[in-house]
Amino acid sequence: MQPLVAQFQAYVQQLTGQAPVWLDWPAGALPGYLKQRYEPYLVSLGEQIWAAAFLREAEPPAPLALRKQLDQLVDGLDVPVAGVCLVAEHLPPYLRTRLVELGQPFVVPGRQLFWPAIGSAETLQRPQRLPPAPVSNLGPAAQQLLIALLLDRLLPPVTIAVAAEALGCTAASVSQAVKALEGSGLVHSETQGRTRVFVLAGPAAVVWQRTQPLLRTPVRQRLRILQADLPREVTLRAGESALATQTDLADPAEPAYAIASRQWPKEIGARHIPTPDAGTCVVELWRYPPEATATGGVVDPLSLFLSLHDSKDERVQLALEDLMEQVAW
Repeated sequence: MQPLVAQFQAYVQQLTGQAPVWLDWPAGALPGYLKQRYEPYLVSLGEQIWAAAFLREAEPPAPLALRKQLDQLVDGLDVPVAGVCLVAEHLPPYLRTRLVELGQPFVVPGRQLFWPAIGSAETLQRPQRLPPAPVSNLGPAAQQLLIALLLDRLLPPVTIAVAAEALGCTAASVSQAVKALEGSGLVHSETQGRTRVFVLAGPAAVVWQRTQPLLRTPVRQRLRILQADLPREVTLRAGESALATQTDLADPAEPAYAIASRQWPKEIGARHIPTPDAGTCVVELWRYPPEATATGGVVDPLSLFLSLHDSKDERVQLALEDLMEQVAW
């Protein structure tokens, strides 16, 4: 977030003549979903103190949900704040229009500032493409994009539009993912005419080894429910169930399935069963849509490896070694 913080400070000072002064965010844990989506700061402008919420994810929530989450960020703060300003590297035009209609302050450094309490201005020039910066870990879209490239689910040279369609996400999220991958030396991109294309920055096996510190499990949460309650569309095998289909590992007592967390019906999640029982199954809620890189009814082998590599079961570890030996780099 540090580069974006510096861009925010310079942009606000340039347009308003006021220099933001940073204050410490009060101690205290935020709910997990807010920590994953925002990095909050306190900033003093003139005689007011504001909360500045820096968006971590490339894809923001819907306008009303976003407004609600920003309000939740400052609920219970001991420090009185004048309001919350959203800060993002990119916001879709429709969302920016809706935020203006809702009166929600936001800043897209180099592009637009909407902050009625301190003034509002918009730059019309196309912002210069900043050099990509390395990241400490890959976001969900960047991780899935990299996996798709490593497994040849996307054949080079790949464009933003092609990748967005294949992965079922927005062009903006793919663009941010490419920046993260390029900044970390995992892909190369170049402009061909009016189109930007990108490819892996080396042999797939080498890139896979190089990216290990940046990767994390795709599983956000595991739920146990009765298999009879499993929605019909949830058929993609995951976890030990998927590993058993590709190695000598025995089928687990409980089948496991994967679905993107944002697609999971919340009313079914409320039926979570704490311990294995007759007729139960495990549902993995993923950070990205698993079907985009899956084949043969099972999740892709690299995501599967990441979802299980912390397992303490020696049988699982041996099966994972076998699985990775099968990957055709």
